[in-house]
Amino acid sequence: MAITYKEMHDTFNALAKSADYIEENRADIEAYFRGRDRFVFIGCGSSYSNAKSFAMICNMSMGVPAMALAAGDVLLHAKRYKKSIDGAGVVFISRSGRTSELIRALDALKAEGCDVEVASFICADDTPLGEKSDIVLSTPWAFDESVCQTRCVTNAYFMAAYIFAKLTDNAAALNDLQLTITEGPAYIEKAETLAKELAVLPWTHAVVLADAELEGLAEEGALVFKEVCQLPSSYHHLLDVRHGPMVMVNKETLVIAALGTKCELEINLLKDAKAKGAYVVAFCDDGDNCVAGDCCNDIDGVIFSCFAKPLSHIAKGILFIVLCQMIAYYKSKETGADPDKPTGLDPWIAL
Repeated sequence: MAITYKEMHDTFNALAKSADYIEENRADIEAYFRGRDRFVFIGCGSSYSNAKSFAMICNMSMGVPAMALAAGDVLLHAKRYKKSIDGAGVVFISRSGRTSELIRALDALKAEGCDVEVASFICADDTPLGEKSDIVLSTPWAFDESVCQTRCVTNAYFMAAYIFAKLTDNAAALNDLQLTITEGPAYIEKAETLAKELAVLPWTHAVVLADAELEGLAEEGALVFKEVCQLPSSYHHLLDVRHGPMVMVNKETLVIAALGTKCELEINLLKDAKAKGAYVVAFCDDGDNCVAGDCCNDIDGVIFSCFAKPLSHIAKGILFIVLCQMIAYYKSKETGADPDKPTGLDPWIAL
């Protein structure tokens, strides 16, 4: 059995441990995140995509300005970023804590005289990045041994969602996040069944669609197709896909959409993608109520992957990324790609 498969199936065990970890370290976490007027989230590759969702969750839940930057960009242009980063809370996201761009980007900022306090989300202990950080959120139980990241990506996103829900005393959001832990294993079994069915269909590229706090996580959902089954893929906001990228949607396209409101505008988009011959999968919540609703019955041929109960938009992302990962994994069996060690990719990059 592939390491990637085992790590995906362990995701919800990792999330449960991370929720406990946040509760145990709540005082230190709140001391870092409270009272700041802005944040900068920095990552590479999958972690950079996650940084985009971190920034959106921070901005939309707390109303605090936040932006995401690629570590390589910061490394090359630290002087140009000084004004926007100086004095901000700087949060690094990393699986290994050893990626050279992250470490060198932090060194470059300090060399430019940036006054920053650094928090790092790292899926490992005793790392070079951790040594340079003021606070380290270390979750080694979520570390992925596979080259391609799955469990650690979902875990990092969950931690951001959980932390900002705690900071804003959002009991409903916390309840939804706990619900993904308890109901997640059952959902992943459903996702696996669907993934097996989709994998054998003759699609050659994937388009992942999602909005708001899910945007970075969905971008990672597109990346997992490139890495795990080595097929072309792209990410777009739901309605924005109409502004050009829709021309590339055809009978060889798999479209995976995370629905936000199931409103007419979203439903019409799914209909249009299906009319172009695409294989269309829509993730939504509300279980049987959703399946029985008019929004689902109106679209012939669209496959709905439904969670058992209603969820907040942020919590939906956890199930959505698992769905993308599982489909990519089973498609790798069709393309012949090694999901654990794809050709030309290292687990972390050293410049």
